[in-house]
Amino acid sequence: MPGPRPANRLPRLMGLQTHLAALPRPWTEETLFQALAEGARSEGFTRYALMTIPSTDEAGSEMRLLASNWSEEFRRGFERLGLNRFSPVLRALRSGAVPFVWDAETLYGYDPADPDMSPQARFLANQDCLQGVYCPVHGLTGFTGVLSLSGPGDPVSDETADDLHIATFTTFGILTVCRFQENQRNNPLTGRERDCLRLAMLGKTSSEIGLILKVSEHTVSQHMTSSTRKLNASNRTHAVALAAQLGYLS
Repeated sequence: MPGPRPANRLPRLMGLQTHLAALPRPWTEETLFQALAEGARSEGFTRYALMTIPSTDEAGSEMRLLASNWSEEFRRGFERLGLNRFSPVLRALRSGAVPFVWDAETLYGYDPADPDMSPQARFLANQDCLQGVYCPVHGLTGFTGVLSLSGPGDPVSDETADDLHIATFTTFGILTVCRFQENQRNNPLTGRERDCLRLAMLGKTSSEIGLILKVSEHTVSQHMTSSTRKLNASNRTHAVALAAQLGYLS
């Protein structure tokens, strides 16, 4: 894992960060994703993906795809073989704030001479995807964003992973701005639903929210259930995190 950056070391000019810095204003998701694809190629990767990991109290969690340049075949195989919920990767991304560098041999037992190697290793080899890096960004509301870069090249060095991690913060910052502006224009939540989510974000229970808003606890629960459904969230905690990240609670 990469250690602390030496104080006298200047940042290396990275292709991905250069592409992100050159994005024209106003930012859009389309131009961001184009810059990610081009920046990934300039770094020697063939694939990028932006993903999210739900809060740590959710059972059976997995990395959920936000955007990528993956083919449908790759996406389906990634999910079918459980690569989106592979425990060592999830544990590392949740418990640490540094990039997780991987290669198919170390992580999945890839060995071209072994006819019985794992289905995951065989799939990655067939897709020419033998190494990569996951760069996490931890938010203040339980949100964990992940930039995944992968391809057929040499293993990622600590220096490269360190600089790609910086580019990840830039990426999610730009994506947040794009979605904040879009979601402010297309906010699906009612005023009461937003009120309930704001108070839940402050740690209030349904009973306490009902007292503050002068409605019944049952009504609060209905608002929370409706918000969770509209946001396609898996539970109340996830709905609060999504609403905050998307700018609905501002």
